[in-house]
Amino acid sequence: MPEQVRIVHAADIHLDSRLHGLGRLGRDDVVGELRLATRRAFDALVDHCLATVPDALVIAGDLYDGDWTDYATGVHFTDRMRDLHDAGVPVVLVRGNHDAESVISRSLQLPPTVHQLATDAPESVELGGLVVHGQGFAKPAVTANLAMAYPSPRSGLVNVGVLHTSVQGYDGHDPYAPCTLTDLQGRGYEYFALGHIHQRQVLARGEHTVAFSGNLQGRHPRETGAKGALEVVLTPRGEAQLTFLPFDVARWARLDVDVTEAADRAEALALVDSAVGAASDAADGRPVVAKVVLVGSSRLAGELADRERLGHEVRPAAARHEVVVDTVRSDVVVPAERRRMPAAQRDVLAQVVSDVLADPAALRRDPVLARDLDQLTSELNQDFLRDAGLDLTDDARFAEIVAEAAQRLLARADAGVL
Repeated sequence: MPEQVRIVHAADIHLDSRLHGLGRLGRDDVVGELRLATRRAFDALVDHCLATVPDALVIAGDLYDGDWTDYATGVHFTDRMRDLHDAGVPVVLVRGNHDAESVISRSLQLPPTVHQLATDAPESVELGGLVVHGQGFAKPAVTANLAMAYPSPRSGLVNVGVLHTSVQGYDGHDPYAPCTLTDLQGRGYEYFALGHIHQRQVLARGEHTVAFSGNLQGRHPRETGAKGALEVVLTPRGEAQLTFLPFDVARWARLDVDVTEAADRAEALALVDSAVGAASDAADGRPVVAKVVLVGSSRLAGELADRERLGHEVRPAAARHEVVVDTVRSDVVVPAERRRMPAAQRDVLAQVVSDVLADPAALRRDPVLARDLDQLTSELNQDFLRDAGLDLTDDARFAEIVAEAAQRLLARADAGVL
């Protein structure tokens, strides 16, 4: 029986996929670096495995973003797998919803230490004192609960499950290979390595630990914070010991800056400067692309509502910290005692805003607005819309745009600057 097994758990690499939202940054140097970000993050993952030689690298789906636009993607992946083979590091991977139908990738001549698990039924691979159980996607939209067919744990070995899944309870994600936490822990494995949810999180600890590693590199402004993989140390029937390994080469950040206590505009901007500096320090030298949102209750709400002026003030200051500001806005509200809109009128407007925010998708069902949205999306290139942060076909982003507009409308009405 092995005393200890060490694996590296990664997922959602989306190798060489393009990052969205770069066109509006206006910084060619940063854009150039970000366009290579997913490959460089993958290389950092492989280099770590070469340096530390874990018992296995486990990849829980979405290695690719579909079929490659450039065959060099496959060549690069194969070369790095040979590096791991030469170092004695086996790789176990499953296909997810994005790479399920990647036809080109099936022609790769990978070394024998790379184990791509079956898609028609669960498959198990023994690697010394470790056994990895898993099943990949045969098609992009797998709606069956794959976890329930996973085999029982093998006695005397450390058992690890790998699955690309939307565990029950995660809104905003396609329900692929749906299952419950009870389903996963019920298999009796020491660890379940999950993919599909891009936010790193540990769903359960203890004898049967379950975790999402998150993706290696944030690919758009909503994927904020440090990204990477998990190093997992396992013992039979023991609790997994998890260590986060940051592999991202650039970082998206959302900075909510409370300016309630600011006496004037200069103090408010000083608070923004402090927050931007802290984000830069936390990134350990990585480029940071930040969305800055001023929040709080202040008599300054009216003058801070001018986004153009605010942007001209914040961006040069942020550049001194080597932070690129993607967008900047103020959600600062006017204190109740200083609101200029009559209470009755404000209550009506607030109710309209509340109704919209409760169901932003209802706007799509309005025939006039639906027609206008269709016309807009047909006239403007979709890549342009995504780079401008206005992808109206993305339900989550559409809801976010509606929420921002509604909140800004209410703040400006309170300040009397409509």
